[in-house]
Amino acid sequence: MATGTAAAHPGSAAVGVVTATVGAVAPAAAGATTAAAQPISPNTPAQQMQNAILAAEPGSRVGIDVVDTTTGTTLAGLNTDQQFYTASVVKLLIALDELKSVNWQPDSDTTALLSQMLSASDDDIADALWDTGGGPDIVSRVAADIGLGATEPPDDPAQWGETLTTPADVVRIYRYIGSEIPQPARDLILTALHRASATAADGTDQYFGIPDALIGTDWAIKQGWMTLDDSTTLNTTGLVSADPAQPGRFVVVVLTTQPAGTAWTTGGAAVTAAVAALRETLATTTAVAAASTETVTCSSICPASDR
Repeated sequence: MATGTAAAHPGSAAVGVVTATVGAVAPAAAGATTAAAQPISPNTPAQQMQNAILAAEPGSRVGIDVVDTTTGTTLAGLNTDQQFYTASVVKLLIALDELKSVNWQPDSDTTALLSQMLSASDDDIADALWDTGGGPDIVSRVAADIGLGATEPPDDPAQWGETLTTPADVVRIYRYIGSEIPQPARDLILTALHRASATAADGTDQYFGIPDALIGTDWAIKQGWMTLDDSTTLNTTGLVSADPAQPGRFVVVVLTTQPAGTAWTTGGAAVTAAVAALRETLATTTAVAAASTETVTCSSICPASDR
């Protein structure tokens, strides 16, 4: 199985740290002075991202939600409550449902099965689990567990890729995985997403979007792609870190409905261009966070006037 290169995607040792940090807000050190973070309007980067997609594929519909899990701040937001097809992003729900059915304690066979489904986006495994799990009932069960108000089963019960969700709901899914499920299940999912192969089980290049756009970052991704008679779906979603000291800090979700007949390479390049427009925002936020950790604790080493 191919994995991200060292330059683009550092080793998987950070995954265990991600599981302990996603969705948590770090407290300020007692008695410490920190640099104030400057607020960033989510509208400007989101508009830049949408423009990048529309320039490549006019007529596309775009949903974006990028959240800093350390602070809860939305860094880019557009159509966050509009529904889009999940395509293979629904495999996160299929995995969660299967893990809950084994009390969140996967054995070696379950681990191998779900890891392959997630990392290689294996449709055959998804088909089998969808059928044995009750099909659309999987979506309903997991949506109720997590509190996904706008995620709905597909109209055609055989077509799991036509499940509907919103960018905001996908962010909620990642935060649930990162902070609310038991450690064995969390490790399985995040390790599989961290080791996503460059080529999916069906032969598709699944490094469009986050992997190709954010070279030099650490990521754990679940992509989605699907073609219908009237549209093309290309989604990039995942956890991203621009600083090894802050693994899994950002949830990045870009969902797109592009015109029917859009080529995978063209549509994927459009999504990659959109995520590339986010790079400066992530770098700036990371730099501000790094500066805020350079604190001076006033104790016996500080002059009395500074205490």
